[in-house]
Amino acid sequence: MGTMKAFVKRHPLVVFFILAYALTWPLIPLVSVSPLWGFPALFGPALAAVIVAALTDGRPGLRDLLGRLVRWRVGVRWYAVALGLPMVLALTAAGLNLLLGAQTAVNFGGLSVLNFVVFVLIVGEELGWRGYGLPRLLAERSALAASLILGALWGAWHLPTFFVPGAPQYGLPFYVFVVLIVAYSVVIGWVYVHARGSVLVASLLHGAINLSQGFFLGGVDPAREYWLLAAVYGATALTVALVLGANLSRNPYVEADRFRV
Repeated sequence: MGTMKAFVKRHPLVVFFILAYALTWPLIPLVSVSPLWGFPALFGPALAAVIVAALTDGRPGLRDLLGRLVRWRVGVRWYAVALGLPMVLALTAAGLNLLLGAQTAVNFGGLSVLNFVVFVLIVGEELGWRGYGLPRLLAERSALAASLILGALWGAWHLPTFFVPGAPQYGLPFYVFVVLIVAYSVVIGWVYVHARGSVLVASLLHGAINLSQGFFLGGVDPAREYWLLAAVYGATALTVALVLGANLSRNPYVEADRFRV
């Protein structure tokens, strides 16, 4: 036990990502039985974060991690960005889809009660990705580099969903999804450094991304929609990086000193 704890303390990020995968992937095949079985999988990253934080930093680490869930004093404009930007970008992708010959762009039937449940439960992902993973990646990296690394690992976390019938990404091109989710990660990272590391705001942004795409995109040609979303979010992420630089902000909120070892 002592040896294991020492290993976790030396390699907390490695252990966190391994646990996030290990606590999620075995549950994905159950989605083919019922979509409801996918809900527990959303909490794999959160559980991994809680375990590693408890082992490495004890109560102070858990307090810091869970405190991000209620960090709400971040400025009204960042709530507006978190909830509004995904709508604008999804609508842009839908417009491009129409120009390419799609019959409809707004899919009112694309949303269900499950979509709104996921909107709330997505905090299970974000407590791990942005609550634990990103601040520690920021300890020795720029916000852009940290977001790119996290995006690639976040994308890989979804890998089993491309092979399980009934899963959201089943049968879709994985490499396009990785490009898209890396772009998501940069956009969320930009908001994160301005929102004082708030998991609440990151969760709202992540949830709004999912909802907006379910509302505006019809799903007739999901592979093409993935390409269009990757182009729109990729252009947005590139613009943010070019305008604001590697810190994704001219006056960034970065917690490097707290997590430097």
